[in-house]
Amino acid sequence: MLFAARVLAILMVAMMMPPPAHADDASALLERMRARIGPAWRAHLISTSLVTLNGDTVDMHTETENVRFASYECTENLCDGTYFDGERTYDININGTALPQLEASDQYLRGERTIASFAFLDPAFADDGGRVSDDGWVTVSGERYRSLVVANGDATPMQVFVDPAKAEVRYFRDVNGDSSFELQDYRPVDGGYVLPYLVLRNGKALERFRTRGSTSDTFTPPHGLRPAFHGPVKPIVTDPNHAAPIFACTLGGIATTCLLDSGNSGLAMSRELANQLSAATVGSFQIRGLGNYATDVVRGGSLDVGNATFPPANYVVLNDIHGLGYDVVLGADVFAATTVALDPVSHTIAFGAPLPGSATSVHIAFQDFLPVIPVQLGTVGTQLALDTGDESNINLAYDFYQEHHDLFSVTEQHNVNGVGGTSVEVMGTIPTVRIGDLSVLQQRIGATQTLRSTAFGHLGAGFLAHFNVVVDYASESVYLTPAPSE
Repeated sequence: MLFAARVLAILMVAMMMPPPAHADDASALLERMRARIGPAWRAHLISTSLVTLNGDTVDMHTETENVRFASYECTENLCDGTYFDGERTYDININGTALPQLEASDQYLRGERTIASFAFLDPAFADDGGRVSDDGWVTVSGERYRSLVVANGDATPMQVFVDPAKAEVRYFRDVNGDSSFELQDYRPVDGGYVLPYLVLRNGKALERFRTRGSTSDTFTPPHGLRPAFHGPVKPIVTDPNHAAPIFACTLGGIATTCLLDSGNSGLAMSRELANQLSAATVGSFQIRGLGNYATDVVRGGSLDVGNATFPPANYVVLNDIHGLGYDVVLGADVFAATTVALDPVSHTIAFGAPLPGSATSVHIAFQDFLPVIPVQLGTVGTQLALDTGDESNINLAYDFYQEHHDLFSVTEQHNVNGVGGTSVEVMGTIPTVRIGDLSVLQQRIGATQTLRSTAFGHLGAGFLAHFNVVVDYASESVYLTPAPSE
């Protein structure tokens, strides 16, 4: 989003020039802009467009209201995308589950959306801390524009160049940099608005709208699955022969076996179960684990687990889990829908569990829909993914292990099987692992050569067995209480 150097030079000179005598003051200009655009800042707008990202052009479906937006890219019958709530940015998966990005706070995007949504034209903008300042006149390519500086709370301030004849925003840019957007091809839109149909960034087309319109429907943030609960919290017995929680469940009316796996970005089922259910294929997906392969996405029926029933959803089909002792994997879509408690001593889990009255609370960040927490490995501080589906204690990314090979001495190595392939894992023991104010001594630790790891590795079910665990994605926290001895 860079103005050409020639244009920047013109702007710098032009901003020092006095305004013409007939110029509107800023308040009069804003009134004319409101009359031209209409109250778009309070409309629920629905758009379809072609967006160019990193050289690729994709179809987008976008809903906006003021600075908030939800934008979806759809392939076949599957859509995923991005949601911005006005402060933070969220990733949306193929079941509509939205989790905040690792660096979710986005002051620049808030500043950008303040202009693109025309929120700064709202007469009540100043009531919420917004500010529009007159910044004189500028000349771009021989055309004169009125310059305004718009600040919206802690958002990045934006300089806005307004065509005084048309009362339309033509350019806007970050006041702290030299990046710019250009708005062109304003057209009437249902609801009494006049909005741009072409957005350029750095002089190149960024978004070409095909349709734009307003709706009386309420803007609803993406929410993922909404389970129904029947009666009080009901502990579900897990297989005591596994550190990872494996338990009985029912999918689409067929009794089967589930794995509760916070290391999975959504929901999955085995190829064998998909065939048994005659599940309809709705799209495709690229699996990444120890290896990678393309597979189907199917529509699964209602899921019953304990006292909870989850609605029909999209499931990725896995070719290599049936032989591991389960046919359904419950990942981010389930964890994001409710609190989940794991009790390693009683070998139970529970959905809809209350938060503990006393426990060590650890903040969760999210990376690719997986929960990541801060962990101290000996003297090295790092971030590891919380992975209830991994039977191991600690499994490091191999690159991280190579940079910190003195964390542990390798005492053995062996072949491991996983989603998409096999690999070699080196193993040893680390003297101390610390999370918050909790320490665990003499833990098994390993590194897998071809593991596509989230963060710098995974904290597995073997390590979590030292604690009663309550995971609450809504509060972005995991609560740990040392488990009593059996």
